[in-house]
Amino acid sequence: MNLRRPLPRSVALSATAVALLLAGLCLWPSPSTASRTVRTDPAAPVVPRLPTPTGPYAIGRADLRLVDRQRTDPFTHRGPRELMVSVWYPASDTTGRPRARWMSPGVARDFSASAARILGLPAGRVDWSAVTTHAVLGAPPAEPARHRPTILYSPGLGTSRSWGTLLVEELAGRGYVVVTMDHTYESLGVDFGHGRIARAVPAGTGTDEGLARRMRVRAADTSFVLDALARPGTRRALPAGLGPQLDLDRIGMFGHSAGGITAAETMARDPRIDAGLDLDGFHVTPARRSWPELDRLVRAGLDRPFLMVGSAATPAEALPARLHGSSPASVSVRRLEGTAHYSFSDFQALLPQLRGRAGLSGPRTARLIGTAAPKTVVDRERAIVTDFFDLHLLRPDRAGG
Repeated sequence: MNLRRPLPRSVALSATAVALLLAGLCLWPSPSTASRTVRTDPAAPVVPRLPTPTGPYAIGRADLRLVDRQRTDPFTHRGPRELMVSVWYPASDTTGRPRARWMSPGVARDFSASAARILGLPAGRVDWSAVTTHAVLGAPPAEPARHRPTILYSPGLGTSRSWGTLLVEELAGRGYVVVTMDHTYESLGVDFGHGRIARAVPAGTGTDEGLARRMRVRAADTSFVLDALARPGTRRALPAGLGPQLDLDRIGMFGHSAGGITAAETMARDPRIDAGLDLDGFHVTPARRSWPELDRLVRAGLDRPFLMVGSAATPAEALPARLHGSSPASVSVRRLEGTAHYSFSDFQALLPQLRGRAGLSGPRTARLIGTAAPKTVVDRERAIVTDFFDLHLLRPDRAGG
């Protein structure tokens, strides 16, 4: 891979980029599903489901614990930095095998009470621990001789790597290997197994400098994950035949909110990232109408493709409009009408189902995911993400073996 001119190291997320909002996911009910829903006990907890990926492949998943012995954990200041990641990949056969959980039972228990409060639902009305993905843990990979581009996913502040599953599964089902990561002690909760859950801790997100420190930690986490994926020991821990498929000469990264800024921050520090995508990482509020850090990033020049996709919550006269007019050709900005900040998470598929089955109010739904037709938004987001990485990672001159 050619070493390119690195981006400025000053990229960071400004204040109020993300609150610790809580989300889930769901399925677009087919007519047969809808008829079954009518006969369901109305007192039973709702179990939302993900929309089915549209790609040709079945999906496998492997969950890995990675330990960075070169870094002391920046939150606890003791012991090495530990991360949990999930590797999603095209699988050859998942028939008859149980699907992986969207969220571990331990994390789901913590999530449930907060979600009920945020969404205005009775506690226990939704069974988050029963939500499943379309992936099978440890499934044999498809076409083991094929090299596949690798894409990293980073979640928003205080959220979980599971919240981007809708888009992650779409990419895996279309032939990519996707690695989702939790940023320990910042994510909602990280389950390391055997009853050990590392929960989020407060750490100065109320200032620009505090958020900048978090972005530096996230970028270091991401570079470490890339280092780990290249190591023989990590590859041996993956399902047989998957390790050789990881093409680390074709790497993309995307994320929601702070995860989108993490993609930019990592590109500024690590030339291995070939293309980055920010999903509403420039989210603005009445208190802050622009993001000067991102403005500086783009003015300084991006020598690799970077796409910023914003919600309708970002005013047209705010940062995206200025970026669009002054940025180098490698940076582009889009804005999806009728959306809100959490349209770019699994909330977009969840909340419409919870309205009908769990009594979620319309105003709460609109604040989180906007007013556009939910399935239309999901379809557009899937197309944007897959088209972007297809363009920049699957070009003929970049093809692997």
